[in-house]
Amino acid sequence: MIGRFMALAGLLIGMTQAAFAEEDPLAEAMARDPERFLERAVDLIAGFGAADGLRAEGIEAHIALERAGARASALRRFQAMDLNVDGVVDRAELAVSRQAASATARGRLERQFQAADANGDGKVDAQEIAAIAQGAALRALGGDEAEVLRALLRLDANGDGALVAGEVEQALAGLGTDT
Repeated sequence: MIGRFMALAGLLIGMTQAAFAEEDPLAEAMARDPERFLERAVDLIAGFGAADGLRAEGIEAHIALERAGARASALRRFQAMDLNVDGVVDRAELAVSRQAASATARGRLERQFQAADANGDGKVDAQEIAAIAQGAALRALGGDEAEVLRALLRLDANGDGALVAGEVEQALAGLGTDT
């Protein structure tokens, strides 16, 4: 009788965890690869946390920095093609950049130029470059991923507003993972 009860309890716990994971992106991320989740969480805590742990401000700083890096990378690509430094990349400048690029990079340059030239005038101006850079920022760390990062604070077991590695380990143990 006790054995059946334990089996049923285990089944119910497993079903609850599965249902929770299906509805909760944080739980999904934890369950998908607990070891990787722990490593990334600990790195985030160490890199953006204060002495008492990771707070909301640290998460927002991480999100902003990741997006800024992607935005800067996109801006650098177009600035490198702006040979006359007028803030606009035209097809002639693209052609020069393509000559210096590998075959794979030539295709990528053309694709990026076409995507950036929103009005189809054969030039990529400052506004179009800014829009491409913002898109790159959001692709680097999208809204869903940012929400999962913000949801990390739900693992703050003692409610002090700061997440520490032990609390992440405790939450993973609660999911029945071996970390």
